[in-house]
Amino acid sequence: MALLPLTIGNVHVDSLEPTPGDLQLSLATVSLSAPVFRIISQAIQHPGNNEELCRTFAPELLSRVLHYLLQALSKLESGEEALTDEELVAAIVSLCQSQRNNHELKVQLFSSLLLDLNLWSSCNYGLQKKLLSSLADMVFTESACMRDAKAMQMLLDGCRRCYWVIQEPDSIDNFALTGTKRSLGEVNALVDELLVVIELLLGAASSTAAADDVRCLIGFIVDCPQPNQVLGTLLTRQTLLNFHQCFLSFLFFPAEL
Repeated sequence: MALLPLTIGNVHVDSLEPTPGDLQLSLATVSLSAPVFRIISQAIQHPGNNEELCRTFAPELLSRVLHYLLQALSKLESGEEALTDEELVAAIVSLCQSQRNNHELKVQLFSSLLLDLNLWSSCNYGLQKKLLSSLADMVFTESACMRDAKAMQMLLDGCRRCYWVIQEPDSIDNFALTGTKRSLGEVNALVDELLVVIELLLGAASSTAAADDVRCLIGFIVDCPQPNQVLGTLLTRQTLLNFHQCFLSFLFFPAEL
């Protein structure tokens, strides 16, 4: 954790909160972030370091640092930003997966760093696509952790707040910090990627957990202000079959779920 200050280029004088500053300095500190996160992912495998992470509220602290880094990335020019996008996502994934001894801490890392789309929504399309494809790759290998982190509900809530074309009152404005509006094609492509993760989560769910997933999914579809934005991807042949089976089980045999 002592290495984290190396990833911060500027802080607020009074609160000492990380805040974006000089772009060149931000580029330098962002370039150090991926190696620092990878070092932490190796260090926390030691029991003593693991205890320190719990004692220092590491998930919350890492979330604040990541929020600063993603803001800095959003302000950098696309040519420079492309150098670190995938490296940063891969380092965060490595950090979250490296925790093997403390399941509760691992769940907190997933929910704070990977599943909170609010953190990532201001970044460019490539970074968000990389994040969602990484989540899809982890659905089965990290199914227990993602289940305990309430991944489906968090991702559906994130989709509503960040990717609705017709925004709700609590939606996050999908403008990059540079003031450039993301194209509707990119937004819809990100929704497609996110719903692939949802489909995999639904397929990986046990019969006991299926009822909760169906409730989340039904509420999501009912509340969607633009159903064609999600139904085309969500109701693919295999997803529709899985959803239909889960829904019938929930409707006619609720005592078994």
